[in-house]
Amino acid sequence: MREKAMILAAGLGKRLGEITRDRPKALVEVYGVPLLEIILQKLRHQGFDDVVINIHHHAELIKKYLGEYPHKNMTIQLSEERENPLETGGGVKHARELLLDAAGFLIHNVDILTDMDLRELVKVHADSGAPVTLAVSRRETSRYLLADEDNFLCGWKNISTGEKIMTRKPLGDMKQWGYSGVAALSREVLFLLPDEDIFSLTTFFLELSRKRDVKVFAPHMSFWFDIGKPGIIDTLEKAFPKDKLLKY
Repeated sequence: MREKAMILAAGLGKRLGEITRDRPKALVEVYGVPLLEIILQKLRHQGFDDVVINIHHHAELIKKYLGEYPHKNMTIQLSEERENPLETGGGVKHARELLLDAAGFLIHNVDILTDMDLRELVKVHADSGAPVTLAVSRRETSRYLLADEDNFLCGWKNISTGEKIMTRKPLGDMKQWGYSGVAALSREVLFLLPDEDIFSLTTFFLELSRKRDVKVFAPHMSFWFDIGKPGIIDTLEKAFPKDKLLKY
């Protein structure tokens, strides 16, 4: 069976304001290149040529884009969430039939730009034997994943509200990690998803860690950016040359 990648691209992109009124977040451009194209090229260059994309907001524009700019060396399947977006976890569940023919699959948020080596993440995941491996980094954020000395996910903390969730007893000291929006999942995860149709992957990962090992892994990255934040594109284009920011 083949490994696949799934691009999570069904979100409304509300944080970007007016820029996503007439287009999906996936077609917002950095240096004139749509985010979706950047992620597709990154996946192809790193050996992922079998891709599922979930779509909802302005879905017809994504279909039109892929029709006008075919990716001849890739197999691309669309999982359309017609009535309403199903959040990240619900999106994976909705696309389950398109993912079952793979031994495992990568998930990648469409609004994340990074030079992370995706192949390294997949190898670490395969070697771990865990059903899920989350790519993380030591960055400042308001919400942290908590992991112990053996890199097992143990909980979650919201710095802004003080809310804290513990899902298992940590082995030794815990560290705080920011989730990167990229993860490697084994095929068995598709049979462990909850009954509800709309849910977040973060909630699912935390619940799964109560009874199964969920690993975190900090790959080498020289940059990581969440393009969903207002104003970030202008800032990046001023600070980073195109050949670095769009590094595959």
